[in-house]
Amino acid sequence: AFGSPLCPCAPPAGCGVPAISPLVADSERIVNGQNAAPGSWPWQVSLQTRSGSHFCGGSLISQYWVVTAAHCNFNPSAHVVVLGEYNLASSAEPVQVKTVSRAITNPGWNPNTMNNDVTLLRLSTPAQLGSRVSTICLAPANLVLPNNAWAVTTGWGRTNPN
Repeated sequence: AFGSPLCPCAPPAGCGVPAISPLVADSERIVNGQNAAPGSWPWQVSLQTRSGSHFCGGSLISQYWVVTAAHCNFNPSAHVVVLGEYNLASSAEPVQVKTVSRAITNPGWNPNTMNNDVTLLRLSTPAQLGSRVSTICLAPANLVLPNNAWAVTTGWGRTNPN
């Protein structure tokens, strides 16, 4: 979290505000989602093998830190973080490919129960922030959301069930 020994930084100004407005439709499922406007989720990162195969997602929380799921099993010697990605099939996008100097998995991570499914990745060099790459804010640790609070999830999942 911001201000901890792992991330001694303040939340960046403008975090969580994309330069390109996203299109969001109300849905109760992740499958049957919709295509995003390019650049509208600038904190969404792609975790990839060094040969360029996407295998998981994450969120840029500062110029140096990405939060992802522990079940992604990120290995800094075999994987990279790609910032500014939209179309996984395109090689013409202005992306930033970053190596990771450190992966810190929650010591309470349990793959059997999926409890504490979180890993922090420290980028070897800082992300260059702009309209297609920016940070998401982290909520305060004591924030209590009301039941049925509206939320959005992003990633490269399916937009139809077939």
